[in-house]
Amino acid sequence: MEGLSAYHLVIGASDVIIFSYLFGIISRKTNIPSVLMLLALGYGTQLVFNISPTKVDWLFPLEILGIIGLILIILEAALDLELRSSKIKLIRVSTIIALISLFGNTFFLAAGIKYFIGNMDWITAIVYAIPLSITSSAIVIPSVIHLENEKKEFLIYESTISDILGIMFF
Repeated sequence: MEGLSAYHLVIGASDVIIFSYLFGIISRKTNIPSVLMLLALGYGTQLVFNISPTKVDWLFPLEILGIIGLILIILEAALDLELRSSKIKLIRVSTIIALISLFGNTFFLAAGIKYFIGNMDWITAIVYAIPLSITSSAIVIPSVIHLENEKKEFLIYESTISDILGIMFF
C-alpha cells in the first residue's frame, strides 16, 4: 500500500465504472445480476492482489461505503416508482409481504443456526439471521428489468421496504 497514489485511486475508480457498465450489458443478456458479478470481481481482486479489508480501511471505512451503496440502490429504485394514492394498496401489500418474509425467514434461519451451531442463545442466532433474511434490492432491482410493470413495481417496493425494515430490525 506504500506505492498507492492519487493516480492509482482514479484508475481504480475508473475500472470499477467500466466493469460496472460491462457487467450491466452482460447482465441484460444472461439475466445474472450485475451486482453478483461485481462482488465476484471484488473477491477475485482481493485474492489476486492480496488485499484485506483492514488494509483498505484507512482509505475509506467500509461501513460508510456500505451505507452509501444501500442509499444509491434505494434511490435508483425510487426513480422507477410513482407515489400516488392509487398505489396505496400495492404499497400496503408489499409492506405486509416484506414483513412476513423478513420475520419468517429470520425465525427459520435463526432456528437453523441455533440447531447447527449448538450452544447459542436465540438473540445471537437472530442477529446472525437478520442480514440473511433481507430481500436485497441490490439483487432484485437489476433482475426485474424484463418483467411487466405491475410485477416489477411490486418487487421493487417489496425489496426496498425489506431493506429499510431489515436495517431497522438489525
